[in-house]
Amino acid sequence: MTKELCLREITEKDWEILLEGRNDSVTRRNSHRSDLVEVEDHKKYVKSTLTSSNRSQFILEFNGVPAGTIREDQCLDDEFKLSYTVNPLFRGKKIGQIMMSIYLLDRWGSFLCEVKYENIPSIRMIENMGFKFCADLGGGVGAYKLKK
Repeated sequence: MTKELCLREITEKDWEILLEGRNDSVTRRNSHRSDLVEVEDHKKYVKSTLTSSNRSQFILEFNGVPAGTIREDQCLDDEFKLSYTVNPLFRGKKIGQIMMSIYLLDRWGSFLCEVKYENIPSIRMIENMGFKFCADLGGGVGAYKLKK
């Protein structure tokens, strides 16, 4: 049995997959913004992401099925803020850790994740990846940093 993983940059055609993931109830609960995102607003977000020189977003596919997404916002030359989510069908299967490992494989610099304290699975995942707690951002959110 062949198993294939592919981390690829998003395209405009991915707006629906990304919106579905963004509006998932667990994703919304763990996000800074918990409101539902409307279709037109999301399409604008995707276009903006694709044309930004400081933002990139990727989709991890497992055997052709979207398993998760990770976004990087470049803050400084070698400093990136990361945001990620895992498809509900793949939660609890370490796909977030796999996605983060593939993303970080050929990248160097400082990487920052902001995670709600109640999001224990996400905190465990990034700590297992070597991220260290670095700041309490208030509002129940902690900052975790990895330098490599």
